[in-house]
Amino acid sequence: MVAKSGGRLIASTEQFEQEVLLIGSSIQSSEQSKSTLPILVLFSAPWCGPCRLTNPVVKEIMKQYQSKIEVVEISTDDLPEVASNVGVLSIPTIQLYHGGKVMDTIVGCVAKNVLARAVDKVLEDLGMLGDEDDEGRLDKKTKKNS
Repeated sequence: MVAKSGGRLIASTEQFEQEVLLIGSSIQSSEQSKSTLPILVLFSAPWCGPCRLTNPVVKEIMKQYQSKIEVVEISTDDLPEVASNVGVLSIPTIQLYHGGKVMDTIVGCVAKNVLARAVDKVLEDLGMLGDEDDEGRLDKKTKKNS
């Protein structure tokens, strides 16, 4: 099922454990987990105003990085135990996972450029950031000039 952010909606604790944390998944060998894409997880709720503002930002990032990341969304109303188990205390919260581990966390409403930088950093740390990424190159130039 597609969520408001454009990502897949995680509907159960078991689905989160299998698809994001890779528990009980066939993708547990270190060789295979290196080849999997990072997963952006948006924790939100339908009544949350800042979450509604975050949805279009996540949708844009999903399009920008369509072949580099996966996007999933978790309703904290439906799965409060999942949010609690991974340390989510307020929403919206975005966590970036790879190989079943949290690589970055962003709490609160976020601008597209801030989220893009976080995704670039995770991709760079994993050696998955390609030269064709214009924002990544701009970001590196900005850092050098700072």
